[in-house]
Amino acid sequence: MPHDFVKPEYLEKLKQLCLFDDILMRKAFENDIPATELLLHILLDNDKIKVEKVITQYSITNLIGHSVQLDVLAKNELGQYINVEVQSNKEGAAPQRARYNVGLIDSAHFPKREDYRKLFDTYVIFITKEDVLNEGRPIYHIERIIEESGNYFNDGAHIIYVNGENCDSSTILGKLMHDFNCTNPNEMYFDILKRNLKYYKESEEGVQTMCSVMEDLKKQGQIEGEDRLALLLQKLYSLGRTEDAQRALKDKPFRHSLMKEFAM
Repeated sequence: MPHDFVKPEYLEKLKQLCLFDDILMRKAFENDIPATELLLHILLDNDKIKVEKVITQYSITNLIGHSVQLDVLAKNELGQYINVEVQSNKEGAAPQRARYNVGLIDSAHFPKREDYRKLFDTYVIFITKEDVLNEGRPIYHIERIIEESGNYFNDGAHIIYVNGENCDSSTILGKLMHDFNCTNPNEMYFDILKRNLKYYKESEEGVQTMCSVMEDLKKQGQIEGEDRLALLLQKLYSLGRTEDAQRALKDKPFRHSLMKEFAM
């Protein structure tokens, strides 16, 4: 492969990628309605869902607050929006993030001056490599209820957490989670997912695409890292925390803890 961005370290990294790695997951479902329908049929236990549109790496900009980039955003035939996020670590799957995604999707797609009763249902689904809710369940459905009666509030917001540790081959959901954990496409159950992973892991064109993505991410990460450090130092100096600013330049773990403190 003559392309400069096809490097041995990228090829080795590609071998280890599975659908819990968002750079591969986003490519595997990019503009692929059949693959997305398979995913939603299983996650929502409804094989009647028809996907009209699917977008990966979908950005929603909030001019006065926190913007987001969604792994997968699908729209079904009922006009409902379904966001699917994959997370390989617990920190990225906080309940507050799921709540925030619901709000941004609603605000980005609900027309001005429309009757609120016409607001579409919105689903946010986190597929997590670990059981982040720690109850040992294969899937968790979170709905708002009226505490005094136990009745559903029926506001149309639905949050679902899927436990990636559940690879029970006796259930269709367990088989799907098995496939999400697979680094070898030949070991996967579902043909659509197997086809997509074989393309990006084994075909020349697909491998070139993935290596190009990794090269771009490396460059972007270097630039964003420099920008975040500059912003962190600016905040520290403005607060008079000169010693912390100086230490942040040398101590990487300390720098990361400060970025967490400032939610950067």
